[in-house]
Amino acid sequence: MIDYLNNGFKNKKIDIDITNKCTLQCRMCARRMYDNPSDIPGGDLSIESFQKVLDYFDQIYFCGSFGDPIFNPNIKTFLWMCGEQNKEVHVHTAASHKPMHWYEEAFESNPNAIWHFGIDGLPYQSFVYRENQDGEYLFDVMLKAKSKGVKVIWQYLVFGYNQDKVEDARKLAEQHNIEIEIHHTSRYDDFLKPTVELVKEKRVEYDFIPKCLTDKQEKYPYLSATGQLYPCCWLDSTQLTDEEFASLNKDNLNIRYNTIDEIINSDEWREFYGNLKVDTCPSFCKQRCSTNLKNPGRIVE
Repeated sequence: MIDYLNNGFKNKKIDIDITNKCTLQCRMCARRMYDNPSDIPGGDLSIESFQKVLDYFDQIYFCGSFGDPIFNPNIKTFLWMCGEQNKEVHVHTAASHKPMHWYEEAFESNPNAIWHFGIDGLPYQSFVYRENQDGEYLFDVMLKAKSKGVKVIWQYLVFGYNQDKVEDARKLAEQHNIEIEIHHTSRYDDFLKPTVELVKEKRVEYDFIPKCLTDKQEKYPYLSATGQLYPCCWLDSTQLTDEEFASLNKDNLNIRYNTIDEIINSDEWREFYGNLKVDTCPSFCKQRCSTNLKNPGRIVE
């Protein structure tokens, strides 16, 4: 288990939402909570704040809950900074609204960055879930990245409309020598529901173990688009308003006002982790990290 005391998360992973902007309207996205995109909290992470992240973490995941990272105007600089400081960086993207020359510049800013492209189905049909996405263009972007020596991963979420195209997608990925991940998710509505549901097995029972503290660090600290640092993305206040987590929304836990070191070693974080025991754990955390759930959330092939 990770020891959260005394900088136990230093040199490990962080998940970052570097912007609150996106041009897509994915059917199951948290952005759907808001009637108007302008109401979504947060903004673009600054270069100054990002340097604080690099001072503490070694693995950076641009994988937002409310924004696609390509829309932060500083992302090319962020990628370059990661390269200069020898940090591992992953970019998770699904939006397709940048010109090809922009992508080329982004790939060149850090050739060692790993790009994950969300194209759910064969490229021509991905827009069914990723509303407003040009999947065929984004697939070309993925091929361009590969041609420049950038490691790319095709992420394919299985839904009812594309479940019969999985093997075709595997063949297409093999044809272009692209790694593909087939994701079976539990997040779907009646329209998206697959005929065969794989994400339903009951998991083996054992005592409650917080995913954020396991040796593999199955969940890791999350920096929201508002600049607030949370123990994991599930606790983002823009999605969760439970009073049990009110202390995690204090200004002193925002990257604009303090360093990562100061936030993680704050009284609020220490109290939160000190309560992550079976008898004192917040009910939301116990539910999310329980192995007794009938639905583990996602299975990746």
